[in-house]
Amino acid sequence: MVKSKSKTGGYARYFWQPPWKSKTTGLLRPVLEATPWLCLDCGAVIAYIEDEKLQILREEFEEEKLKGAQT
Repeated sequence: MVKSKSKTGGYARYFWQPPWKSKTTGLLRPVLEATPWLCLDCGAVIAYIEDEKLQILREEFEEEKLKGAQT
């Protein structure tokens, strides 16, 4: 796997929006920028977010899941 070289030109902007935050609209929507990685064996491009962002998303998801179970 080879990581994209340029942050400004190589990141997928507005890549993914957490579904539990879909109530927010406009330019202030929370979205993730992902770094593309290229597999030199098969040509697949995989979007990757940093571990710290992933942990935050995991915690938010678990909180929302618990809220949904309580209602």
